[in-house]
Amino acid sequence: MTLRFGSLLRADLIAIAVVGVVIVALVGIAPRGFRVPVRADQAPTVEGEVMRVLATRTEQTDAGATVTRDLQVAVGDRLVTVEDARTPGAVQLVQPEPGNNVLLQSTQGPDGSPRYYIVDHTRSGVMLALGILFVVLVLGVGRGFGFRALLSLGVTYLVLMRFVVPGILAGQSPLFVSLVGGIGIMASTLVLAHGADRKSAAAVGGTALALVAIVVLSQIAIAVAKFNGVGEDTAATVFTLFGGRIDARGLLLAGILIGALGALDDVTMTQSSTVFELREANPSLSGRDLYLRGMRVGRDHIASIVNTLVLAYAGAALPLLVILASQSEGIGTLVNREFLATEVVRTLAGSIGIVAAVPLTTAFAAFMASSGRSVAPSRRA
Repeated sequence: MTLRFGSLLRADLIAIAVVGVVIVALVGIAPRGFRVPVRADQAPTVEGEVMRVLATRTEQTDAGATVTRDLQVAVGDRLVTVEDARTPGAVQLVQPEPGNNVLLQSTQGPDGSPRYYIVDHTRSGVMLALGILFVVLVLGVGRGFGFRALLSLGVTYLVLMRFVVPGILAGQSPLFVSLVGGIGIMASTLVLAHGADRKSAAAVGGTALALVAIVVLSQIAIAVAKFNGVGEDTAATVFTLFGGRIDARGLLLAGILIGALGALDDVTMTQSSTVFELREANPSLSGRDLYLRGMRVGRDHIASIVNTLVLAYAGAALPLLVILASQSEGIGTLVNREFLATEVVRTLAGSIGIVAAVPLTTAFAAFMASSGRSVAPSRRA
């Protein structure tokens, strides 16, 4: 028991060391070489609370009767007046009412004084409540492993926001920084969440090979399909805002890679864990037997993960699907448009890489499990 505890403690120390190296390298050192442009032309945003409606007036226009309200909004210790105009048939993104907390941006008026307009509602309270509920459930159900999962989530956030995004903004290759950041995320999160052992090593190996497969396949598909990378509104906005300094096609490729990371974590760790549990239950199994039995579980996993991926992408693109359903052109014609073809290629390339991760990780795990001594039973947390 003492020996086993010492082994687990050493594994934890190794995991902390690995994660520490990743964070220092990708979050602390690398970003110092990035020169991230800052948009100084954006109006400052402040929070306020709508107090009351001061006046309401109606004006007849070509679009119909436009109702304009003068709202009194508390911004800090000041009271400002903001106009809110509503036209019949127009999309009203923000419909402020007294008591609502809102976001405001300011511009300089004709007399030099700031002029405010409402841009959105504040939603930090709702998100904070959901975040707290999420943390409580993860810790309550997952216990020690839940705590590890939250730590790995924090590492993912740091690498994305302190390495991947700044690197892309600084004009570095989106593919390069996403591939390096993605491998760093997977290595650190798998090790942190599951420990530094051969099981995690097999999952990292399968993940790395699957990421390479996704990159190669996506590059070929993007080149053959002649994507320019700006078919989506958000990608076109990024390209325009930064004067074309960001590689649009590279950004598309990076998005495909990052989007597949989450599912890869689930697939590779499940397959690796399955193989090592089979080895623990029956140490006489050969590497070939471990692979074949692991793939039986893997095929069931593939059957479920493929449908999950399609539903996830469909849920994110549901407004687009609604628009397409109302078009007079057939789906065979519409699918050639870049804004739609991009989503199809994104889904298929990511799914192919995730499916390929199953046999790759199973082979890694079978080789490592059969070539070493039996692993210790999974610890409880």
